[in-house]
Amino acid sequence: MDPSALPQHQKAATVARALQAEILQGQYGADGQLPTEPELVERFGVARETVRRALQLLKDTGVVASVQGSGTFVRRRPLRTTLRRELPPQGGPADWTDHGSEAWVPLDSSATWSSGRVPIELAESVRLEGEVAVWSCVLGVEEPRVPLQLVRTYIPMHVAAKVAVFDGGAPGGAAVLEHLEATDPALSWSLAVGARMPEPGEAATLSTPIGIPFIQTLRITRQAGAVVEATEYVVSSERFRITHRPDQAPVA
Repeated sequence: MDPSALPQHQKAATVARALQAEILQGQYGADGQLPTEPELVERFGVARETVRRALQLLKDTGVVASVQGSGTFVRRRPLRTTLRRELPPQGGPADWTDHGSEAWVPLDSSATWSSGRVPIELAESVRLEGEVAVWSCVLGVEEPRVPLQLVRTYIPMHVAAKVAVFDGGAPGGAAVLEHLEATDPALSWSLAVGARMPEPGEAATLSTPIGIPFIQTLRITRQAGAVVEATEYVVSSERFRITHRPDQAPVA
């Protein structure tokens, strides 16, 4: 099909699909360079802005990457690792790969509690309305520094006051759970695994194109039926797949 004969809004998508098909067929090699923008303009008979939009579509889905001053290249995707995950109710995740337990550590030493709100995409599951206390952390490998997972905990303000999180009384979500369990062991947990699209800042942190979804694990803690803690763990679906550990409970 001649892209130049299509409506303007379809031209970029058509060029992108044609280039992606050639990439999948190995025409440019594993990490080869694509034709230049002028060459693509001449080949497809479209405006340069259309070519740029087509290349941006491929970048957003992780198919290609730009190198400043050099051009656009086929992006070598990371090998996907199977992540066997155990999420104990009392603390953070224990993750295993084929290489054994992953010793992921916090990479952001400045992470602290702040006030905020539960994002719209979590509101139906978490059911915490109004202002809440929020803890955010980036986990990964320290040497070399590789961010692999984003963790975000939400707790109601009355729990935040009880645990004195804003006074440095609880360094993270795991400490909140320990405190709650010590004062009232009649807690219940639920775990769910799903997916969501990353925000631009999140995608940049985990070096994931914005068109590739995150795998999301959501733990919700309830006390007398009311949510007192919710923690979201996200990793790139391009880098990981998650499996259960049937010999452990609970798992995610």
